[in-house]
Parts: sequence; structure tokens; C-alpha cells
Amino acid sequence: MMCAEDGVVMDDGVTGRLGEDRYLMTTTSSGAGSVWEHCENWLQTEHPDWQVHVTPVTTAYTSINVAGPKSRELVSRLTDVDLSPEAFEYMQLRTGTVAGVDDCIMWRIGFTGELSYELHVPAGHGLHVWEALLESGADLGIKPFGLEAQRIMRLEKGHFIVGQDTDGLTKAPTTGMTGLIKMDKDDFVGKPELGWSMEQDLPVLVSVQMNDSSIVPPEASQIVRPGTNEILGRITSSRFSPTLNKSIGLAQVPPTHASKGTELTVVLTSGDRTTATVMEHHAHFDPEGARLRG
Repeated sequence: MMCAEDGVVMDDGVTGRLGEDRYLMTTTSSGAGSVWEHCENWLQTEHPDWQVHVTPVTTAYTSINVAGPKSRELVSRLTDVDLSPEAFEYMQLRTGTVAGVDDCIMWRIGFTGELSYELHVPAGHGLHVWEALLESGADLGIKPFGLEAQRIMRLEKGHFIVGQDTDGLTKAPTTGMTGLIKMDKDDFVGKPELGWSMEQDLPVLVSVQMNDSSIVPPEASQIVRPGTNEILGRITSSRFSPTLNKSIGLAQVPPTHASKGTELTVVLTSGDRTTATVMEHHAHFDPEGARLRG
């Protein structure tokens, strides 16, 4: 999780170690440019003594996410990398050949909550690898899936999106991922502000389920104190989940309203009001993560 100097969440991604002094950092889909500028600014103004070089490689790779319970079987048909759970665990990275293309980078990560492999292949071979995956996975029932499907699946897992479930005031503790904030480090960007903010009653990001599953409140719908117009928070993401047959979402609420079972009053665009219930886990589906870690 990348924070700005004021502790506000700027972007998120995963950094993998490719070698003794080489790393690959992923960002959000739209954040690559701003993250690169942020890193360069920090290196040039705060630590010009560091022997660190940042090279943007977004356009150098095609990224394909192969997800689902049969993804291991499919990818194993096209690669020389050992994909067994023991050899290639969740949140690890490998390099190898995919569909005859060398210098491919494989991450065992996934925003969907399913067993998945994110393949980064040299851009000039992107179409070839894509077509090879579709051809090799025909007997497995492979289908391309788009952004909206991913948006629903990530919401079922309670995965937040920077800029969607956060805003220009959202500091890292609001996301519920304080375990990533290591205050025992000598220094990092935003440390002084985060040290202060972790002691404050900041809003909390929670998973919610609409009590009337036929209602999907518009994103940014206000959460108010019952019987009043006092704004307590807002719905940050909402979708109808065909898997769960329920209307689900994420919301920012004050700590006093973040406990499991708390009922929230949501104001709809029409002015009507409905209710939602705070869930125990961020994940509505497979909260233990058995599928993605399988």
C-alpha cells in the first residue's frame, strides 16, 4: 500500500523480487504514471544518494489474468514452471516460458478471489499467448471475462479499489489493513502522519449487505443516522452478486457503526431510505480464502 506524505492512500500493488537487485512493482491500472513520478520525485529530492533506478515497463508487457479452479491445469499445459501448490505458493512470483515465449513473469495473485495466475508477457507476444490460452483451454470451458465481472468478484471478496473505495482524504488505517503499516521501520513516506492517524477515530471500510436484495444502492449513496439527515458515511461500491444472489457492497462508516450486525440507513437517489447490515468479514464469499490459496 503506497501512501503520500500526508498518509493518504495513493495506490496499491505488489512488488516482487526478480533478482539480487531487481524488483518489479505493479500498480493499479490507472496509477502507473503517477506512481512512477512519485518514485522519481522521492529519489531526486529526498534521496539522491540512493543508487536506485526506476524504469516504467507498463507498455513493455501484456498482462493476462487466468483465473478459476482450472487455471493451474490450463497454465501448466503452456509453461515450464512448476505450478504445484508446494512449489509455487500464493503471493509468489516466478519467471519462465509461456506458450513458447521466454522471459515471462508469473504472479500467483488475483483480485478475483479465485485460484489465479497473472501472466506478464513481452508485449509483442501478447496476442499469441492470449490465443494459445483460449485454444489450450477450450476443453476446460475457458471464457474471456471483463472488467465488470472482476468488479463483482472483487467485491464478493471485499477487495477495495483505490479511488473508488478511498478518496483524497482516506488514510491507510481506514482500509483496515493496518497490518501492512510497520511503524518500527526507520522511515517511510507518510510515517509521521500515519503515527498520528492510527490513534484517531477515522472512518472504517466495512462490507455491507443490503437487507432488501432487490435494491442496489447507487455508489456514493449517503449513510445517515436513522430518523435524521446527519451523514455518517457512504456506500463506496455496490453490485448485485449472482453467486450469492444478494446485493452487496463496501462502505465507509465511523468506528461506532463498524461492528458486525450494525444496521445502517442508506438514502437512495429517489430520497427513499433502505437498510444494510455490516458483515463480519470483508469477504462475503470464501472468507477463509481456501479457493485462491488452493
